[in-house]
Amino acid sequence: MTVLRHYYILNQDPALKAVFEFIKHHKLHYEIHANRTRFIVPDEGTVLTEFLLRFSLHCELVDPSLDVLTGHPRA
Repeated sequence: MTVLRHYYILNQDPALKAVFEFIKHHKLHYEIHANRTRFIVPDEGTVLTEFLLRFSLHCELVDPSLDVLTGHPRA
């Protein structure tokens, strides 16, 4: 079973254009927010490997235990 990992990149990051090209090339789902762009990468295979090798210094994994609006643990 494929698990999906949610990542984000801040919209001011200089790597944003390259990340958008990666998202488009691999047809990944994404959402643009005011300060960041959130997207989903499959948890296995070459797409994840390429993503981590190219963008791990620019993109953060979304912590599923935190409320993304407040940054506090989910109730």
